[in-house]
Amino acid sequence: MGRKATVRGELGRPPRQAGFALRVLCSAVVVLAVVTAVLGTTLWRERQAAADTRPAATAGLGGLDAVPGPAEWAAMAQHHMDGQRGYQMPSAMMPGAPEGDDMRLGIPITLTNSTGSVREFDLVREFSLGGGRNGGSRKLHSDTLGQLPRLNPGSAVRGVLYFDVDPQRAGDPPLHLVWKRDGDSRRMTVRMPGRTPEQHQHGS
Repeated sequence: MGRKATVRGELGRPPRQAGFALRVLCSAVVVLAVVTAVLGTTLWRERQAAADTRPAATAGLGGLDAVPGPAEWAAMAQHHMDGQRGYQMPSAMMPGAPEGDDMRLGIPITLTNSTGSVREFDLVREFSLGGGRNGGSRKLHSDTLGQLPRLNPGSAVRGVLYFDVDPQRAGDPPLHLVWKRDGDSRRMTVRMPGRTPEQHQHGS
């Protein structure tokens, strides 16, 4: 009887190979769970980063709020156009005119100080234009806000920011207004005119 009991005990004990396979399977399940969690977190962070960098309609930085309006091509016909043939005068003949094939784009903007203290700003240093066919950053050419360097508490100012850009065509990446202030930056959507520069020039 003792011999049979001993044999049964040995038969009931799981083989070493089965135990090793079970440990490997458990480890694989744990590794798979960890990898899935890491990938899920990475994808979530990438989506959040993409959402954070996507141009917005408005932005707030350093105590100021910026609200861009619909862009318009500057009416160069009165000062920088050849009335006979309707093309833009070159910058060599009319100082200040856009160079090459560039056109001047005006982006209305409203800056508001909603804080309780004076806020200073510098349009030339803070605003630029990005995106478009050629990419890169385009500096501010001029503006209609004058030399206003600060806003008092609860006050606002509205003006137009002008940039010289290559006219947009179908399929070109959209333009966006870049605002850098106090070590941070925001991108704002540029709502382009419905008419092309050529249509605007000829008054159609």
